[in-house]
Amino acid sequence: MASVAGRGDPPHYGRRRLLAAGAVAAVGAALGYGVDALAGGSGPPAPARARRPPHGLVSGRFHSVRRRREVGWTVSYPAGWLPGDGVPLCLVLHGFGDDHRSAFDALALQDPQAALARARPARPLVLAAADGGDGYWHRRADGDDPQAMLMEEFLPLLALSGVVTDHLVAFGWSMGGYGSLLLAETYPGRIRRVGAESPAIWPSFAASQDANPGAFDSAADWRAHDVVGHCAALAGTPVRVDCGIADSFAPAARQLASLLPRGDVVLSPGAHTDAFWRTWAPAQLSFLSG
Repeated sequence: MASVAGRGDPPHYGRRRLLAAGAVAAVGAALGYGVDALAGGSGPPAPARARRPPHGLVSGRFHSVRRRREVGWTVSYPAGWLPGDGVPLCLVLHGFGDDHRSAFDALALQDPQAALARARPARPLVLAAADGGDGYWHRRADGDDPQAMLMEEFLPLLALSGVVTDHLVAFGWSMGGYGSLLLAETYPGRIRRVGAESPAIWPSFAASQDANPGAFDSAADWRAHDVVGHCAALAGTPVRVDCGIADSFAPAARQLASLLPRGDVVLSPGAHTDAFWRTWAPAQLSFLSG
């Protein structure tokens, strides 16, 4: 059901471990960590002893088995963060044509992250982004699986820096907004909150083909990954969606407003632009820090 927040306010609507030991060691070295041998076992590796805690923006690369290629990543640590701090980890999913740096170069998420850390020193966020390609954050027919890369490879790498990976939230814009919703639907209960800006959602496979033929492999692929059709999986997950009224994806946002079991959809003046996403990033990160 829809409700208006108030006169002058925007419309407001109410709802695997496959890692090469060499890759792990390389990331540990980039973070300033010594890494013990990682042969066998299950689950993410235990944090190694740090020479110094990572801080600010830290970037690197690793070979992803799930994506069958080198993957770049960037992590933004809030000021004062120490290994083992039980703060939420936000997986940041980039948009189409973007990469792991876009969240910090184009959207400057480190700025509202820092403001949030000052306002809530006991509840900051660690932001972590990795290259997902342009395959709409799900397994493709050619075997590329960016979603599995995040959950089965990237999270264990993050654990090397002492990031606690059992309190996960997800955020993304455009293709990444769609991907963050899909991630939460795929891992209900694991993703505790999800934020999406201008999620790129089409009402049909044909519509997706008209706009971006590479988004899905087939009609069956679209149906299997239709976040609107499967949004009941978000029943236990708080969701926030922001979308511009002039955005071509606004109709999908309105549809989400009527179907989300638990969440909020905010439609406000704006379009499908970096400026819009920067504007609403502070509110999104505040929501995700919950």
